[in-house]
Amino acid sequence: MLLRRWTLAAAGTTPHAAVATLTTGCKLLPHRTLSSSSKPFTLEPLRDHRSFVRVHGTDSVSFLQGLMTNDMRHLEHSRSLYAMFLRVNGRVFCDALIYRHPAAPVAGTTDGGDFLLECDRAVAPRLEKHLKLYRLRKKVQVLAEETYQAWVAFVPDSEGERPVVTLDGITTGDRPDEERVQLYKDPRLPRLGYRVLIRDDTQAASMDRLLRLVPGVIATDRPQYTPFRYSLGVGEGETNLPDGKCFPLECNGDFLHGVSFQKGCYIGQELTARTYHTGVIRKRLMPVQFTGGPSQALEGIAPEVLREAEIKTEDGAVVGKLRGYQGGHGLALLRVEKVLTGSTLTLTVLGIPGTIPCRTKKPFWWPNELNARS
Repeated sequence: MLLRRWTLAAAGTTPHAAVATLTTGCKLLPHRTLSSSSKPFTLEPLRDHRSFVRVHGTDSVSFLQGLMTNDMRHLEHSRSLYAMFLRVNGRVFCDALIYRHPAAPVAGTTDGGDFLLECDRAVAPRLEKHLKLYRLRKKVQVLAEETYQAWVAFVPDSEGERPVVTLDGITTGDRPDEERVQLYKDPRLPRLGYRVLIRDDTQAASMDRLLRLVPGVIATDRPQYTPFRYSLGVGEGETNLPDGKCFPLECNGDFLHGVSFQKGCYIGQELTARTYHTGVIRKRLMPVQFTGGPSQALEGIAPEVLREAEIKTEDGAVVGKLRGYQGGHGLALLRVEKVLTGSTLTLTVLGIPGTIPCRTKKPFWWPNELNARS
């Protein structure tokens, strides 16, 4: 695997002129900040896929509180949270990771705030427009944020019984590390690692600083994070959560700490609350494993085509649809009670002859007891 190690350019050059030294194999920095495991972190840029919308102003907390599924009060003792924005009919508009802006105060959000909303790059203009539509007379500014770019730091191991690798000596929950490198624990699952925000105008120096903080390697030859996320059964972005075609609990928003059932009203709340309290959640996003062979034909197929690909049982009953595929791992919206029997499933894709065998399993991070009818 080809990996990239960043170093600073010679004195007098700008950060953007920094030299990237290519190596092969796992070139590691001293892992004195690793705990509970000798495995290195994998660092991967998300700039081509993720973007930011900034919301700040006196009324920003109450403004976002009425538009999303999670409770903004969590940010009084944390720097990040996961949430979804819904349509009026309760279907998902988009999901987002919400961070306290690096320049914002450490604690206390009741007097206003400054937040960065990380979402799919393709969704960001629509999210900005969506937020501005509901701004009305509130003292809030909504704008695209191009100052930072997103990275992810994770250990590619999907086994639930393995210890979670953490960073010692780096505070991510109470204060930012420094202005140009921001580390945020992923609020969904510890296994998803850390989100990293890097100032775009100091990228080379920031990368040098990041590799001192997070011992690991930078993957450059092929993406690893998306297949890893699929192996866990975690959906993210427009591909996995298509606008207007899924519900927040079907996307495991309740299991991923993205939906609050104690907060007040928000757009789409009525159906979400009713579904939760009745306990009828028949379909959920689940990981799908493909084992070589015909599955390679799925590489490069457009997401809108994959979304119509049906997954069936051995007797031909349709039990769900594919919501994403990469590197032998997939994500599918499946009827839970129909697929946890251990039987082989098959995928049918328009334009690919025959069927593709696959299988699924209950993610380790789901609760032991699901609702009675799911």
